Amino acid sequence: MPDIDLSGLNIDQLTHLVGKAQSEMASRERQRRKDLQSELVRRVTAEGYKMPDIFPELGTGGANGRQRRKMPVKFRNPRNPDDTWTGIGRSPKWVQAILSERGIDMVAFKGIPMYQIHV
Repeated sequence: MPDIDLSGLNIDQLTHLVGKAQSEMASRERQRRKDLQSELVRRVTAEGYKMPDIFPELGTGGANGRQRRKMPVKFRNPRNPDDTWTGIGRSPKWVQAILSERGIDMVAFKGIPMYQIHV
C-alpha cells in the first residue's frame, strides 16, 4: 500500500479521517462475519444437518441461539387470577398498584401469602 501524506491535514481533518476509517473497518468486519455465517449455514444444510446438530451450544431457540427457560409463576393477583408474575425482573402494574395502595415495599409484598402461589 502506498504511503499517504497526512502532513497537510489539520487535527479536525485527521480526526474525521480516523473516524471514517474505523467506521469502514467495522462495516467490513460485520460483512465478513455475515458472509461466513451464510457460508456455514449453506454448507451445514447442504450436508442435511441443522446448525444445532453441528454446534449444540447454539441451542434451538431465540433469535440469538439461546433457549429461554420458562420460569415458574410465584405471585398471582387475587383480584384477577390471570395476572401473574415470576418475581423476576420489573414488577407488573398490578404489583405496583398493590404496593402503593397498601403502602408496603417489595420485600413485604413477597412475604404476604395471599399473593403467593404455592406449588
